[in-house]
Amino acid sequence: MKIEVVKFYPFELPGRRGGLVGYADVKLGDLILIRMVRLLRNKYGGYYVQMPSLQMGDRSYDVVEVLSKELLEEIRRKVVDYYREEVKI
Repeated sequence: MKIEVVKFYPFELPGRRGGLVGYADVKLGDLILIRMVRLLRNKYGGYYVQMPSLQMGDRSYDVVEVLSKELLEEIRRKVVDYYREEVKI
């Protein structure tokens, strides 16, 4: 399945080592568009993604859940590569 980052919304705060880097809209083939996938950096400099979630009261509920670890890793890789090539200076 072809995975494509359609748009990236940078949200990096200067001087922070970890935390939110930005949001991405990710297209899976020509079938599904997932908006607002979060790209986060951990305190060691690595990156990970979080799928969209909905906050209700003190609980958070997943809106999108990727059941395949391989697909989630491919999405992460595409978003990180896009960020490094197109956004990060």
